[in-house]
Amino acid sequence: MVKGRVFEIPVSELTKDQSKYYTRISLKAEKPHEGKVPTKFHSFFCVNEYVMRMGRKGLGKVAVFADVETKDKWQLQVSVVAVLNRRANAEIKKRVREFVSKLVESKATDLNHDDFVRAAMAGVFQMRIKKGASKIYPVRFAEVIKIETLKIGE
Repeated sequence: MVKGRVFEIPVSELTKDQSKYYTRISLKAEKPHEGKVPTKFHSFFCVNEYVMRMGRKGLGKVAVFADVETKDKWQLQVSVVAVLNRRANAEIKKRVREFVSKLVESKATDLNHDDFVRAAMAGVFQMRIKKGASKIYPVRFAEVIKIETLKIGE
């Protein structure tokens, strides 16, 4: 009766890092075996209150939605938000969006799904996005707000 259920767990409980209080991970239960229930990654996301608090009046916001395929053939949908220091014109936002999508796609092809999700949970993408996109326009804040599984690979 457990097979197929989705369990939601705060990332702060898994990593023992209380600074990630706003992120959660969903795991999908597989067929029970010898009294244990193996799980597979289902999704990773930030709580809505945290995401809504990022945007403020006078700041620019760039949202990127990318469908990527990892090294082990998992197809994931990744949502990233970058908050700029001030409002920016459409050309700057387009360049930041292209930079972020290229970064996410290149990292997905280099990593398997497990390492990709761990990197997002650890803040690796957020730091690289902030550092790289700040060369285009000053970025105040960057966050991977959602990773969803579209297709399970190998």
